Amino acid sequence: MTKLSDLKNKLKESLSKIPEFSEKNYVLAGYIVAALITLAGAFLIYEVLTTDVLTFKANWNMFKSPLGSLCMIIGFICAIVFWGKMGHWSRTPITEYRDSSGNLLRREENFDVMEQSFAKILMPILGHFILEPIIYGAIIYYPIQCIIAILGAIFPYIVTIIVLAIIAGAWLFTKKLQFRYRSALLIVLGVLFTAGFAMGGFAIKNSDPGSTISLLVDTTQGGNTEVLADNQTVTEPIDYGEEAPEAVTEDEEEVDEQFVGVGEEGLLGSLPDGTSTFEGNMDGFPIEFAITKPDNSGSLSGMYKNVKYGTTMKLDGESLPAMGGNITFYGNDNGTQWTFTLTGTVDNITGTAQNGDKEMKVTLNKK
Repeated sequence: MTKLSDLKNKLKESLSKIPEFSEKNYVLAGYIVAALITLAGAFLIYEVLTTDVLTFKANWNMFKSPLGSLCMIIGFICAIVFWGKMGHWSRTPITEYRDSSGNLLRREENFDVMEQSFAKILMPILGHFILEPIIYGAIIYYPIQCIIAILGAIFPYIVTIIVLAIIAGAWLFTKKLQFRYRSALLIVLGVLFTAGFAMGGFAIKNSDPGSTISLLVDTTQGGNTEVLADNQTVTEPIDYGEEAPEAVTEDEEEVDEQFVGVGEEGLLGSLPDGTSTFEGNMDGFPIEFAITKPDNSGSLSGMYKNVKYGTTMKLDGESLPAMGGNITFYGNDNGTQWTFTLTGTVDNITGTAQNGDKEMKVTLNKK
């Protein structure tokens, strides 16, 4: 007990040595802290509202969601508990007899073994153990997804309101706090909120914008490269030279009819055969792009690189006659579908990159 009392006394003695601001200096320090919190908070609010990093969407495919699997398990339990509430799914197979004019003569039960088995055995099993769990699971799953969709859309604004409330509190209530060690608390809260807001803003700024896919062009391997995760580092140099010729196999001798005589106008018509490389930006982010045009064989392909983040993805392209020589590229990044629509000429390419509901402007110039 003596040791504990000594420890408490030493703690009190240490706390008593913490300096306190005078009333005048405390008010001045409070305004300085509030100003710093305001600047950091404004930066965070700007990043939150101008990017979609903090937004999230509902998964409307119950069969490809872990939550959907859980809801179907709960639905199975509900189907057992509420057995028979949806009926018993069995029926009596009936055969109708009609005359040559289509008039009904009589209806009789069909005693065929397959008909009887399906109607009175298989259908009840499917209904009770498969259909009912799915129905109950959907009743649970989709209201949850509606809530997620609403929260995902307004979450950045919720964060904004919270940050604004903290900023308002820093200006309105700091000088009204009257208790011992309030000077130390003022400094601690100022450092925490200022650093937290600033770090949060920079984290959003440096995060992958809108899950933007970044691609690394490596034409030395014929435009084929693996998709790299954001945290992987590319150690091999990037070569934008001419694509190395490869031996043509018997399987590759067949001409792809999709590109024979197609797109000899517009962007496709202005591109030379082989691989062309470009540089530009996508919604302000520097990018590099490579387009490989087939010489009456092979497939139109593209490679896209986000210079800032260095991740990569291979794209497959098409240019149909109705597109007037414009090119559409399709890519997939961890299940996220991307569509690049490009137009113009080889010297000045413009277009859009679309990821779900998000659409970004793309401009490219010959590298």
